[in-house]
Amino acid sequence: MKRILFLLVVILITSCSPLKYSVTKNPDNYKNIKAGDKYTFHQSDGSKTPMTISSISKDSIIGTKRKERISIAKNNITEIRKDKTAIAVVATAGGIAAVTVIVIGIKNATDDIQDVGAAFGTGLN
Repeated sequence: MKRILFLLVVILITSCSPLKYSVTKNPDNYKNIKAGDKYTFHQSDGSKTPMTISSISKDSIIGTKRKERISIAKNNITEIRKDKTAIAVVATAGGIAAVTVIVIGIKNATDDIQDVGAAFGTGLN
């Protein structure tokens, strides 16, 4: 049970923010980035800026963060990730619930089989 829970937590952590842009994998290719969506921008100085994109211009990406307008130069961006934490949390919670139901079901079925065996004296207990 602990191994399954650990596996589900690992899946949750790795699936939270899929990579949409990487300067090493697809330089100057911003086709996966859409206006109106929220992304986290990793910059060459090591900083991270989460913001909602309002427009993409020739040399920068413009967006808002807490109602403040921000512009990031494209040549300073190393990665862009889309945040999907809510989806990952729901999927992990569903997985944990499913595992719990299966474990309880197997335990109850085993107990029932032992009770039937004891009632008929077949020696299953």
